[in-house]
Amino acid sequence: MKFQKEKIFFIIFFLISILIGRFTWGLIELDYQDRGIIGEYSKQNYNSFNDILRYLVFLSLPSLIFIISKYYSNKNFFNQILSFFNTHTEYERKKNIELNLFFFTFIFILLASFFSINFLTNIIDSYHEGQRISSAYKNFLDNSLWSGSYVTVGIFYETLSSSIFWKLFDHISIGITRFADLIYVLIFKLLAVYFIYLLTKFTNLNLYKQIIFFLFNSIVFVSMINYEIGNVSSISFREIPIILLLIFFTFIISKRNSLLFIFLISCLSPLSMFWGIDRGLICNILIFFIFLFLVLSKRYQQSFFLLFFIMIVWASSYFFLEKEFEYFIENTFSIYKEMPYVHGLIHPVPFSDDPNSSRATKTMLAILGCIIISINLIFNKDNPTNFSKIFIFLSLISIGSYLYALGRTDGPHIKNSFGFPLITLSIFFSYFVLKFFKNISKLKFYISSSIMIITLIFLSEINFSNIFNFKKRLNLYVNIEDKEFLNKDEKKLIDFLKPKVKNFDCIQIFSNDAILYYLLQKKSCTKYYFVWSASSKINQKRFINQMEETKIIISGGSKNDWDYPLEEKLYLVNSYINENFNKIDSYKKWNILIRD
Repeated sequence: MKFQKEKIFFIIFFLISILIGRFTWGLIELDYQDRGIIGEYSKQNYNSFNDILRYLVFLSLPSLIFIISKYYSNKNFFNQILSFFNTHTEYERKKNIELNLFFFTFIFILLASFFSINFLTNIIDSYHEGQRISSAYKNFLDNSLWSGSYVTVGIFYETLSSSIFWKLFDHISIGITRFADLIYVLIFKLLAVYFIYLLTKFTNLNLYKQIIFFLFNSIVFVSMINYEIGNVSSISFREIPIILLLIFFTFIISKRNSLLFIFLISCLSPLSMFWGIDRGLICNILIFFIFLFLVLSKRYQQSFFLLFFIMIVWASSYFFLEKEFEYFIENTFSIYKEMPYVHGLIHPVPFSDDPNSSRATKTMLAILGCIIISINLIFNKDNPTNFSKIFIFLSLISIGSYLYALGRTDGPHIKNSFGFPLITLSIFFSYFVLKFFKNISKLKFYISSSIMIITLIFLSEINFSNIFNFKKRLNLYVNIEDKEFLNKDEKKLIDFLKPKVKNFDCIQIFSNDAILYYLLQKKSCTKYYFVWSASSKINQKRFINQMEETKIIISGGSKNDWDYPLEEKLYLVNSYINENFNKIDSYKKWNILIRD
């Protein structure tokens, strides 16, 4: 009876803490710091750290209530926590032929799905795709990295990805760039299934339950992302470094002799930053938690090697990149400092009628659910320790994944942060149901596994004709003329502009149509090819200094409904252009400006 009362009191206080988090949301208001950047934050005198602090408070209050309840209900509260981290179970290499068979069947279906892809020639996004392709084209021409481009996402994602594939194919085309993205989606899917396969072995479920657990969660994971270019999924292939870290951590907790994986984790410290600085930041925070885990687990030698290897790989990056490394550091800190103010949107109030509030609230509640389950697993000895540790690490990833959305909390960014919380909850509840389910008969197993395999095949849209003709179709796709990816206006624009810019070594775009550099086969006169990102006073002044040798500018073009016009956002640059350039020609929305 006493236990029931405690449970009721906890539920009441827990719900109250969520309501407190909701009503204190608007009370958290840090002083605005003017960075000279025109954007939603500046218009509202809004500090970018408000959203981060509000998010952490929203999660912390209910979590703290739950921890306090655990403290009062467990006499050996601290000892149980230390015992949880110190408990180590070596991974036993048991032959599980049936599970392996289903794993390889799943991989085969994924590959068949990939080779069945219909290569689409949907119209290119001149803004987002242009950001990557034009940066890659400049790198292809002069091998410059951060010194030649102001990189807003990451040098690999934004610059090297397309450039590397162009060199592999010995050909430059939009088709190759899009094929590269399809490859990354496939890699992500394969890594996701491999992780679930590893995790399945730690569940201690019987054979039939393990296979059902594997199939169900693998289907959930891979269905979160698809091969449709430009489609917003629940998770992105940009999470590849994170899922690699997850796999390496899985090996670390199950093996005492894991020096190889310690080294691989250390390599991810700089490589994830080069891949994308948003994912890189979260990856390095997670690496710090791995270090803490090793210390709490009294694996001091491995914790030392982790720090040692991290220093070695960062030093190697410095010597390998030489001068570019300095540009990388400068570029990265500039983005961290300025980008929230460049494109930030104020986070909707949870449980309100603000735009995207329901989606944001759903995601944060899912993350909170992951946290509560994780805390409970520390004090619950009924579950395999290694499985619980991996779940807790997944919960940390879920917490970090929402930080991507806090920089710009519109619908697509919030949706893109829902993947990890969803798979984390899917893993727990499927495990929980299977664990307390009665033994599954052969008949029920065959029925359920067959249904899931059929579902997977149906979702995979396998086309044998496409598979057998893949090489031929790919060859045609990568050699499609770039104009096939343009709309009618863009085709006419390129025909109009090409003779106008023919005699110029470089051009400058003052437009959201970043793709024009690539389509006109010209590199940017400045490192600010993606002009929208150069909104701070510092960057605008650097932009102007680098334009001293610029002789031609293409302005106007696509207008956006998601931010302020470039003329307002880059007011210093716009004034400089108006004072030093004259319009000599135009085509519809685009203008050609020549220096006086």
